[in-house]
Amino acid sequence: MINIEILGKFFDNHSLSIINRQVAFQLNKCKDFNLCITPLDNINPDYQIEKNIIKKLKTLAQNELKQEADVQIRHSYPPVWNWPTSKKTKVIYIQPWEFPKIPFEWQYRFEAFADTLCVPSNYERDIFITGGMNPDKIFTVPNGYDETIFNLDPYWKSYPGIDQNKYNFVFVGNGQWRKGVDILLNAWKDAVAKYDNCAIIIKDNPSVYGVNNLLNEIIKLQYKSGCADIIYLDDNLSAEQMASIYKVSKFIIHPYRAEGFGMHVQEAVACGCFPILPNKGPHDEFIPKDVGIRIETQSKMVDITNPEMFALKPGDATTLMSTHTFINEPVMEHLKGAIQHIYHHHEKDKFIDKVKEVKLENTWTNVCVKYEEIIKNVAKRVGTQRDYIR
Repeated sequence: MINIEILGKFFDNHSLSIINRQVAFQLNKCKDFNLCITPLDNINPDYQIEKNIIKKLKTLAQNELKQEADVQIRHSYPPVWNWPTSKKTKVIYIQPWEFPKIPFEWQYRFEAFADTLCVPSNYERDIFITGGMNPDKIFTVPNGYDETIFNLDPYWKSYPGIDQNKYNFVFVGNGQWRKGVDILLNAWKDAVAKYDNCAIIIKDNPSVYGVNNLLNEIIKLQYKSGCADIIYLDDNLSAEQMASIYKVSKFIIHPYRAEGFGMHVQEAVACGCFPILPNKGPHDEFIPKDVGIRIETQSKMVDITNPEMFALKPGDATTLMSTHTFINEPVMEHLKGAIQHIYHHHEKDKFIDKVKEVKLENTWTNVCVKYEEIIKNVAKRVGTQRDYIR
């Protein structure tokens, strides 16, 4: 029996918490594991987590391991670097990252402190390896999706204030530069007009990422440009409510400048949304390249230490020890053309329906089989890397 502790947030709607919950529930089913969780947050009813999920999490939080943890899984931002209580405890990190360079501190810490690092895409794995990580210590385990919620079943196909008879586009993210909502809004205002039978839903999450000026910008944009409807949502929504939004939509747009995976894209496609995405990025690992529309990108040099990038903490150095890096920025004019092309396509319904034939493999059950293999491998290793740097 392997004793496992998972350390991180569990009770909000951030992707980190969703992953921690699902990994905990799946690993707890394995007869070879005895599992507990150590939440870094508290229950907050504003996040609308289902009561049965809260009950399961509370049970796992109260579960006392008979012995000290053999493996501790850490998934948080920023990473937790303190030493585990026991010398024998192996530490596995799950760590997302989006930009082409990693913080220099991370390279050293993950190399010298972690027993293993898991990242959600090979795209991201390559970034860590370029930054100096030992390839033998880093594994790719994709983020999963709950196929009991995110599927083609029309059960949740309604959402207050959204007309499902329109051709609804949806963007899920926030006002951060890397998400590219500015590119999207600039394309939208010229691509479709108020009389067009379409709308775009902007799902923001200020409770997690911080309050921004996005709503004011949207109001001004609609007033000045006469564009098609823009519906702004910033409520904390359950997984079922998010599935409802996807199911009343036809398209998912994610014109990002930097991304490590794109969980919401996977969930939206599982609900039948037609994806409009950059022509390169981690989404290519779970969405076939011939599915949807790919927006052309241009390589652009940026100062990754610029606070507007929201990439690094003040004073952080990066791997390769320079402040600039290249990102692939979606071309706004091409995004505008993509929106117009798909909306005005003479057989757009048949075109869109092809997405329903896509088979996504990353269910949480399949994903956690990979975590099980990694945990068993790490647990039987003799000694820890940390012993050598004391």
